[in-house]
This record gives sequence, C-alpha cells and structure tokens, in this order.
Amino acid sequence: MSDKEKSGVKNFVEQNSELSISRKGTLMPKGKLFGMDVFIWLYPDVESLNPTIESFPFDVVWIGNSSEMEAILEQNPTIEKKVLHFLIIGETEFKNEKCLYFVDINEALIAIKENSKKPGIVLFTSTDSNTEYTNLQINNFLELVQIQ
Repeated sequence: MSDKEKSGVKNFVEQNSELSISRKGTLMPKGKLFGMDVFIWLYPDVESLNPTIESFPFDVVWIGNSSEMEAILEQNPTIEKKVLHFLIIGETEFKNEKCLYFVDINEALIAIKENSKKPGIVLFTSTDSNTEYTNLQINNFLELVQIQ
C-alpha cells in the first residue's frame, strides 16, 4: 500500500471515529446557572455516564427522561448519593424520593432554581424522540438566564 493510500485510510478511520463519537454524544459544558456548573449530554451511553456522574466534585441536579436515570441506578445504585434531585420530563413509572416530575422541559427549567445547591452540577441528558427540541429549549433558557 502506498503512502497516499495509507494516508487516505487513516483519514477515513479518523473521520468515521469522529462520526461515531458524535452519534453517542459528548458531555458539553454550558457555563453557570444559579451558581451551579451546567452540562448537557445528548444521547449519553450508560457506560460513560455512570463514571462521569461519579467523578463530579459536587451534588448533581439531573434533568432528563427517566430511561437513562433508571439504567444508571440499576447498574450502580450508589450513584443516587451524588444526585440531589432527579427532574424527570414526561410520563414514567420510575419512582424515587428524589424525583420531581414535569410534563415538559419548560416546567423543569423553571424548577431548577428552587432545587439547586451551590456549589453543584446541573446535568441535562436526553435520549428520547424530543431530544432536539429539548436541546433547543435548554440552550434558549440558558442564554436568557445567563445574560441577566
């Protein structure tokens, strides 16, 4: 194989690995909100989400649908110690004393301030069919509140 062909294969592999990373989603820092560090993670995988939450230096207010929350707690029940509140969007049968339930993302966003703790972490996750809408609403909310 020529050097040019090797270079082309290398570029192809690098591009495809970048694509697979973006499909899985990445943890994105979004600044501060009510004195808490904010992160968004769209389409997180449980294997990465679990150690990430454990590594956070502060308690977490976790906002999202219940599917990834249930999966994490099933895999690692001790992670609950790191979570101050689960702010769950949408219908679910998931029950936990730390859960607060909301019809949509807008209601959950309003509830963040009264359920926050300084210092702390706000973690938004989403893996459902409304992920793109949820991401847009979160970013709009953050821009509005962080300007004030």
